[in-house]
Amino acid sequence: MPWTLGEETAPNATKAIFRIECLTCDASSELVDNESAPVELWALEHTGRNVSHRQFKLYTEWFMRVDPAPGNPLYDREKETGPPRQAP
Repeated sequence: MPWTLGEETAPNATKAIFRIECLTCDASSELVDNESAPVELWALEHTGRNVSHRQFKLYTEWFMRVDPAPGNPLYDREKETGPPRQAP
């Protein structure tokens, strides 16, 4: 059966979580949902306060889902009824 892998598309679902860590002192930003700009700003401000701290590691969790592709018997059924309900 063919399947496709793509980004999570459920309404109000988190798409990604970001955090950045200073490699000099191990300080890190807070976890941020769906947008990397706040952790990028954190890194810039951290370097502004600690001018020798210039290397960072970005941690990203990207949420994915698998859906039936054309040729999968579930494809036409889910086009009409939608995907099965997700567990909480």
